[in-house]
Order: sequence, then structure tokens, then C-alpha cells
Amino acid sequence: LDEYGVKDRFTRQWFDYLSFALSGLPAANTQAAPVLYTMSDLHKPNTVLDYPMGGMGELSSTLVKAMTKNGKGTLQLNSRVERLLLSEKNGKPHCYGVVLQNGRHIHARRGVICNAPLWNTAKILQNSISDNNDDQDLKTPPSILAAVQEMTSLAKNTNYTGSFMHLHLGIPSTDLPADLECHHSVLNLSTDVTAPQNLVIISIPTVFDPSLAPEGYHIIHAYTAASENYNDWSKLETDAYTAPPSSSTSQQYSRSDAYRQLKDQKSRALWDAIETIIPDVRQRAAHSHAITLTGTPLTHRRYNSREFGTYGPAPRRGKEIWDLTGASTTFGGLFLCGDCCFPGIGLPGVAASGTIAANSVVSLGEHLGVL
Repeated sequence: LDEYGVKDRFTRQWFDYLSFALSGLPAANTQAAPVLYTMSDLHKPNTVLDYPMGGMGELSSTLVKAMTKNGKGTLQLNSRVERLLLSEKNGKPHCYGVVLQNGRHIHARRGVICNAPLWNTAKILQNSISDNNDDQDLKTPPSILAAVQEMTSLAKNTNYTGSFMHLHLGIPSTDLPADLECHHSVLNLSTDVTAPQNLVIISIPTVFDPSLAPEGYHIIHAYTAASENYNDWSKLETDAYTAPPSSSTSQQYSRSDAYRQLKDQKSRALWDAIETIIPDVRQRAAHSHAITLTGTPLTHRRYNSREFGTYGPAPRRGKEIWDLTGASTTFGGLFLCGDCCFPGIGLPGVAASGTIAANSVVSLGEHLGVL
């Protein structure tokens, strides 16, 4: 924008808003490619915003069907990976499988594709080496130690975006306008788009797909877009940080009065934003059959295993935009995908990174075979 002399305040704020909604970062820190792609899509004739019928769960179900349809793929839930199986192969570090939390070893025939965020991947790699073992025969080879250190340094030098507050509602739809829109963004353009709790994004998916809720009800999801400071919440965590999400330990923070008070305080912005669209939303939410669920950065970290409850990576120290890693790593047999990899944050970017990782695993001959 600076290079092309764009000075108009609204135009600059519009690009900041669009970039922040996409990546959790302002325009100055967002790669141009995803913004240009989005702008192109938004201004095509007869443009619409797609929404999956059946809700976001249908996307997961479709991926599972694609993986299992040939009878070769399986999905294992509650199978947390604790370590990677590492060795030297021809003098170079190599990954040949994973170790689950229950101790089960799974050996890979071609390779391991990891979609964990970069910070989590670095921790898993650190847990995978035996450098602190006194038995010299079990000492980790220097090439593996160097590769783990390389990944650890990469994670340490990668900043992260803010986290979220979430509000999920199921409310009576009686007397609401028939032309109620699904997608809403509520923000104050007189201040920085990225300011804490300024931008609230609201979705009412039952506008498109009434089957998602009982007859006579709407589902609402409102969230602050990557503008929550995790430091406001981290002091409430203790051993919950390292505990599995389903364990009683990981839920300890949610039982404290301090947590409930902070959750109520931080969720007010979400209620206020929804009231600009449905003025009596609080009364509707008080209905005996209504549902109110509030999520916090701790919820985000716990259920999504997101370090710091983050939306994703921010530019590394000293950089203005993302400098994202690709699918390949120093470890042979270990490939990365997800929002910490090129092309970055967002469902389209993450899907593209998965495609890149899959293509990296197969041989050149297999690529040529499908042409």
C-alpha cells in the first residue's frame, strides 16, 4: 500500500481488516498472495461465501472418507504422539515412526507427516532424544542433536499471533428477521483493527442450514479474531499445561473463581457485538432450552493443542512478514504441514500445505505416472 501510494484511511483499514481476519496480522505483516486471492474471489461476478452443509464437521468427515475409501487408511482418535522414532541413516538424521502416549510404536513405511504447530513439533523432538541418558550406548548421535536444535531454534524465533474468545449460542429464532444474514464483522474503525477485542466475527450457520439446530432455533458463533493476550490467562494454568486435554488435571483451571470472573469479563465484547444484530440476544439466551458455551484462550490451547492458544505464526524476530518453512525437514522421512508451513494460516493455506507434504512423500516416478 505504501509502495503504491495508497493514503485513503478507509482503504488501508479495509486491507488491515481483511488481512487480520485471514491471518491474525495487519496488512503490513501479511503475505500479499492470500490477500490478492481473497480480493479476487470477493469481486468476481455473483460471488458468494461458501458454507459446508452439515457444518464444519462435514469437512472432517469428508477427509476421513477420502483417507479410508480404498481400505488402506485408518483414523485413530485419542492417540497423542509423545515422541518420534529417530535414527541415523547414511550418516544423516532420519525419522522412521512415532510413539503414542500409551507406549505403542508405529513404524512408517514412507515417512511421518506432522501437522502439529512448530512449537509443539520442537517439544516432541526434544522429548525424542536421549541426550540426558548416562548410558553412552544410548546417547543420541550428534547429527540428530543438531537437527533437533535447528528445529528448536526455528520455533523459538517464530513469534505467534494472539488467541481467541469464543461464544457459542443456541437460541430461539422466534420473530427474528427472515432475511437475517449469516456472516457479520463488528469493529470500531476509529481505532486500530488489531486492538484487543476490537474485531468480533459472527456466524449464524442455521441461516443456510436449518438442520444444524432443532426447529425454531438458531446457532451463533462469535469470536474475537486473534486479539486475545494469552498472558492474561497463563497465570491460571498449573499442571494443566502439560496434561492431556481429556484429563481431570487439564480442567483444574476451569474450576477457579478467578477463571470464571475473567471469562465473564472478556466475553462481554462478544455479547455486545451480537446485540448489534440481535438486540435481545441475552434474553433469548436465558430461555430454558437455550445453550451458552464460552471458550477462552485456555480452551483454545487445551482442545486444539495450540501453544499459547495462538491462531498461528507471526513474523519471526526482525522480519515484517512470514518466513515459513516448507514440507521438508533436516530429518529424512519427516515432513511438515499446517499453518506454520507455507502458505500459512487459514483453511485454504493449510489444505495447500497438506497437498505439498503429500506430494513431497511420493517419488518422481509416481508423479510422472499420473500425468
